[in-house]
Amino acid sequence: MDCINYINGVWQSNSDSTIPIYDAGFLLGDGLFETIRFDSRILFYPGKHLKRLFAGLDIICIKLEKSSAEIILLLEETIQRNSIQSGLLRLMVTRGEVVGPPWKYEGSAGMYITIRPLSPEPEYPVKIVFYPEEKYPIIRFNPAIKSLNYIGNMLAKKDAEKEGAFEPVFYNKDGYITECAIRNIFFIQDDRLLTPSTKLGVLPGVMRGAIMSIADELNLTVEDANISIESINDMDEAFISSTGIGLLPCFWDGWQSDFTIAAKLKKRLDILIDYEETRRETK
Repeated sequence: MDCINYINGVWQSNSDSTIPIYDAGFLLGDGLFETIRFDSRILFYPGKHLKRLFAGLDIICIKLEKSSAEIILLLEETIQRNSIQSGLLRLMVTRGEVVGPPWKYEGSAGMYITIRPLSPEPEYPVKIVFYPEEKYPIIRFNPAIKSLNYIGNMLAKKDAEKEGAFEPVFYNKDGYITECAIRNIFFIQDDRLLTPSTKLGVLPGVMRGAIMSIADELNLTVEDANISIESINDMDEAFISSTGIGLLPCFWDGWQSDFTIAAKLKKRLDILIDYEETRRETK
């Protein structure tokens, strides 16, 4: 599909796009990104994504000369310039073009927006595998930032696929589960909804937050917790979440569940997504 993308101030199709080889984001992985969902051509929680983006940019000292409102207009224009009804926008902000030693560079930030359709929802529950973080080049930041450096995550994804798994889940040197390669993970035990603590360097996903906000509808107590890898088989249910997939029940070898509560949470999350579309459309 030949989409129209925003390439640092210029609208270009995939086939005509040029690669900014002197941009620090492409040279050094120096930047951040957000993946923003849209359904029926309406953005889902763009403000939450941009709040996280600007917080991360402050941490790594990149100044973007655009406001959240200006960026939202560009995101919406990207949708309008394409025929995709429901999909994902990838917003990438870099330190900008490098014209000298990168550690001395103080130029203008670069910004890029690409678009693609939503992938078909896989048949669930999906299989996950658990990997030690020390096996991969992964750096945990606290507070977490959505860095362009995903090398360790992608290596783990490839290893998981070789094992027939949909997603890998990491645990740290202390044996605490952190997050998936590109998603968050939740567990349900009795009436508690457990998810790894952000104090472990876990990225506070936007969809993660949406799920936590509706948990009380099912009388679940939400806990930002330290979850030991040794405790996973004691869990009643489990699921993963992300902007792209929403909520997917999951399992691992030697463990199974009926996913009763996860199915109810998924149904309520779908309603929330539809509500946000309607609310923004009628503003």
